[in-house]
Amino acid sequence: MNQLLNLKVDKEKLLVKNREHEHREFKRQFDNASIWKYAKTIVSFANKDGGVIFFGIADNPRNLVGIDRVEPESLVIANFLKEYFEPEVSIELGVLEILTKKILYILVEPSLNKPIICKKRKIQKADKAGLSDKELLREGAIYYRYASASEEIKYPELKSILDGRVQGVFKSLVDNITLINKVGLDQAAIVNAYDFSGDGKASSVYVTTETAKRINWIRKGKFAENDIDGEKAYFVTKEVVLSKGVEIEKPVDPSKTHVMTKKDLCNEVEIKNYIFAVLWKLNLLNNLVYHYSGKHGKNTLHKFTLETKEIILKNYPLDMDKRSETIKQIDTEYKAKALAKKEVK
Repeated sequence: MNQLLNLKVDKEKLLVKNREHEHREFKRQFDNASIWKYAKTIVSFANKDGGVIFFGIADNPRNLVGIDRVEPESLVIANFLKEYFEPEVSIELGVLEILTKKILYILVEPSLNKPIICKKRKIQKADKAGLSDKELLREGAIYYRYASASEEIKYPELKSILDGRVQGVFKSLVDNITLINKVGLDQAAIVNAYDFSGDGKASSVYVTTETAKRINWIRKGKFAENDIDGEKAYFVTKEVVLSKGVEIEKPVDPSKTHVMTKKDLCNEVEIKNYIFAVLWKLNLLNNLVYHYSGKHGKNTLHKFTLETKEIILKNYPLDMDKRSETIKQIDTEYKAKALAKKEVK
């Protein structure tokens, strides 16, 4: 987005070489009476790919004139946008100094919650009897950037935004299910991330009944199926660290990443009958980063990455003292774990 702030200027003629387009608009001066017009442009940028409005550049020709004074405060525009549009629009106000001229800009990020919709009508009262009031902003309108103009959105662009929202929901579901599966279905909890948007705010942690039974940092309160029966406060007796971001594995193409067959891996690490036990011990088994399994006819096909071999040899090098005995002991642990799990079921 910051690339949009780069302007090419003819120093002798004080002419801006850049032109207005779908991401850029020029205004000679900022006028408080025209905030509605700027808001319309800002929203149109946000509903597309973002953009920037420059104040202090004339149009046709694009003279670098500068602004008389630095205004407005970002809060003025932010409050106007909040009053007339939803959801929230992200903007940044700043000043550039080009050849001693001050240029005000409003940089607009593309919205993550498209479409932004006008939620309130704005009318300009007629100043003469007999004339009709002028509608400046229409309730329910969705403004979109076309070429160098901001207009109400047309069907193809609206359909594209709505289709994108549906795809985004499914992607978010897949990512979250992948993350829950990584943590463990019986160990995962859900936190309302929105609660962390303000200082000093408490957050709700949602867990299943079975997961709650294993939590050891609850001293007071009880878990319930609904808000009415449950108590509102729980005292944390153990530090809880909330990670700001967790990278989850994305779908991969095993034919390109998992180049080793089970036979290849066994030969390379010189482990024949106990390979799955060793993979289990090193947390490599059924981990898509290292191990992929899938059906090939009636048989199960196992593929591995080259990194899998390196990790095994690092932990159990070929010249390791009593290597065979160690690996056999791991296999005993692996079978005992599998048997215990089977008996529980």
